[in-house]
Amino acid sequence: MLSIFGIAVGLATAALVERFRSNEALSIAFDRLRLFHNLRQAALEDYLQSMASDVRAASENPRVVEAMEKLDFAWKTYGPDARKVLTRLYIDENPAPPNERAQLLETGDGSDYSQYHHAFHDWARRFLDHFGYYDAFLINPRGDIIYSVAKERDFATSVKTGPYRKSPLADVFRNAMENPSAAVDFSDFAFYAPTGGDPAAFAAHAITKGGKVIGVFAVQIPAEPINGLMHFTAGMGATGETYLVGQDGLMRSQSRFIETPTLLEVKVDNASVQDGMAGQSGARIVKDYRDIAVLSVYAPVNFGGQPWILLAEIDREEAITMERPWTAVAVGVLAGLLAMGFAFLIWHLVRGPTEASTP
Repeated sequence: MLSIFGIAVGLATAALVERFRSNEALSIAFDRLRLFHNLRQAALEDYLQSMASDVRAASENPRVVEAMEKLDFAWKTYGPDARKVLTRLYIDENPAPPNERAQLLETGDGSDYSQYHHAFHDWARRFLDHFGYYDAFLINPRGDIIYSVAKERDFATSVKTGPYRKSPLADVFRNAMENPSAAVDFSDFAFYAPTGGDPAAFAAHAITKGGKVIGVFAVQIPAEPINGLMHFTAGMGATGETYLVGQDGLMRSQSRFIETPTLLEVKVDNASVQDGMAGQSGARIVKDYRDIAVLSVYAPVNFGGQPWILLAEIDREEAITMERPWTAVAVGVLAGLLAMGFAFLIWHLVRGPTEASTP
């Protein structure tokens, strides 16, 4: 009888210890995820601030101000044929492959535009190379893209009346023109046709001289730098990741685990994202976009006025396995206390009948 009781108590003790170990491991894993989440949020905010500083400083750079004035003057010399002529010279007849059109310094047609383009283009290329933007633009107050580094199909079009008038580039242009003294304006990511339909975001600030707005300086932000921030997963194990989700529920970064594009392609719909959309922060266990149970830490983040949600997650099973060594001492103490209690119970059960039978 005592043997059966002892086995039952032993199994109950083992189950309790295992439950304690799992709960303690989850608690430690959540604390670790909160740390990673905070680090990624700080890195994202630093990146956003650095972009704002880049764009504002460029818009105030005397070289940019001068280029805006001269290239706009040269644009006007072409009259109504400006778009057609510049598209032909810098895109259609550009000897470089489409993704290398920025190599062309001047067309050799002897025009004022070619001369001013040559004088500014080398600086602009170095600006892109140094700060990692995909493209940079000068847009006159009338909405004409009078200059771009990459010479994609948006060059020499109008953000007011042209084919990309509903693009995020057009949005940041309008905001910069309407609020020239405001902070740098950022757009959300959206599919952008001139760059092959790849997702792009934009940032812009007005160019002023003598208190008058003479144009807008804008940059095209690629997804790779943000993906790089999110994919820094040292210490997060084999299944840990951080990623971003927009208010539409679509991812704003590339998944660590999916080879096909996920930015603006994969929707995440669970309690973490729903709470984040409502402006709440927290931690819970949910099913992620792969339908896997994960520990999820989430919080809303502001990307230049765009409300996103930043999530740090790790598969539940790996989280428990990773953190169990850290619970060894606590588990040992609990197991010891349970063992002592069980020993006392057995001693009491054995001693009780013996004493009762003693005359």
